[in-house]
Amino acid sequence: MNPKSEAGTLLVIEDNVYVRSLLVDVFEAEGYHVLQAGQGAEAMALMQDQPVDVILTDLRMPVMDGLTFATALRADARYRHIPIVLLSATPLTDSRATLKLFSAFLWKPSPLEEILQAVREVQLEASGNLDVRTPAA
Repeated sequence: MNPKSEAGTLLVIEDNVYVRSLLVDVFEAEGYHVLQAGQGAEAMALMQDQPVDVILTDLRMPVMDGLTFATALRADARYRHIPIVLLSATPLTDSRATLKLFSAFLWKPSPLEEILQAVREVQLEASGNLDVRTPAA
């Protein structure tokens, strides 16, 4: 994990500035160091300079959408190990193929506690620690 915080570094990719701001505030309150991007290409650029432990992304965004972003990430050996949680209001046409790209999928709107729990679970699973209890404050 990133030494900047006990919980690790989360990258939030969301084009809606209000939703992104809410997610950033919630995860920072939970102890995460949060990076943020408005679309996938911006997120890829951020990842060049800063290590990321887990990603929370929207699906429909301008320039590079969440599906294109996840596909690019899984094709890159430097990043393919990073768990990605998809948070979307868009129905998926090929959910089996999508599930291969994403570690978890949540529908918008989802309760914030459910989003927190999904991020924690995929992060812990990726680290090999299957104990998904809430981290101590």
